[in-house]
Amino acid sequence: MKVFHLISGADAGGARTHVLSLLRELNKTEPVPLLTLGDGPLAREAAAEGLSCRVLRGGFASCLRQLGTLLSRERPDLLHCHGARANLTGALLKERLSLRVISTVHSDWRLDYMGRPLARVGYGTLNAAALRRMDALVCVSDAMAERVRARGFQRVFSVYNGADFSLPRSAPSFPGGGDTVTAAAAARFDPVKDLPTLLRGFAAAAERAPGLRLLLAGAGPEDERLRALARETGLGGRILFPGWVEDMEGFWASADIAVISSLSETFPYTLTMAARYGIPVVSTPVGGVPALVENDVTGVLFPVGDAAALADALVRLSADTERRRCLGRELARRGEASFSLSSMGRRQWAIYEAILSGKDEL
Repeated sequence: MKVFHLISGADAGGARTHVLSLLRELNKTEPVPLLTLGDGPLAREAAAEGLSCRVLRGGFASCLRQLGTLLSRERPDLLHCHGARANLTGALLKERLSLRVISTVHSDWRLDYMGRPLARVGYGTLNAAALRRMDALVCVSDAMAERVRARGFQRVFSVYNGADFSLPRSAPSFPGGGDTVTAAAAARFDPVKDLPTLLRGFAAAAERAPGLRLLLAGAGPEDERLRALARETGLGGRILFPGWVEDMEGFWASADIAVISSLSETFPYTLTMAARYGIPVVSTPVGGVPALVENDVTGVLFPVGDAAALADALVRLSADTERRRCLGRELARRGEASFSLSSMGRRQWAIYEAILSGKDEL
């Protein structure tokens, strides 16, 4: 089976982590080349890890020509796209090359451009049209797969993000010391992540929990707004913005509680990283989150936008070390049992086989 993956070389979000993790696992079975539209962090990391990676350079038209020539020569069984730019490129080549093209849905494309109406009309419309031309879609949770089917898509599969639980844990990159309890979140600074609710909830919790601090890693269009909101809380050094963190192992090794405040998710890598490090998750019950986070068993679920409920959860967990340990241990057990990198790879190969054999489901 010959499968090529296509993604923007500049991708720096969850799709980047998904693709690199998946390719590491798939390449244990047979070579799966990566093609990137332009250079960037993803392309450089893939090359540094020894993954087969070809960078298509130039503008959109140039990349389209290069990719068309390469695919005409190589004739893969499947082109697997990730992200709006790759989706559009694959869709444009699909009929001309009589090529099977699929895409992984990493987020709800109807919410990807919140707060950016021009981008939604332009990029959002083109991406939605490209997805309609795919031979199949792969969603990063069953919940997102159900949402996509409700929009009229017929061939929809799901594969959850996985983690390598055999890897040793890293040392903390942001040690707290003393009685510090660290709540941590890593996300694009984008409206769909609803990080203002996280900051308001943390500020309310910090009034009752003097040892509590927040690590908020990421970057994006809401960066200045979030920093201004943090300054308004008057909490000073208790809210840390480390920027876009490359060493996510060290970041999560620094955390006592993982937090997700999103309006929408598929199955965020925060969940599997929290499971690897045995720390409880406080999250909104969106997308595939409840597949791993069970309320008061592996973490705490709170309603979307409810800063007061988030604050209550942070206060309770910050005051109860043993409770955090119990929830974290159960999260780790369930994560390793059901969301390993090897199970992710096996599921993806099974999806490829189903698509190539004409099946609509596994």
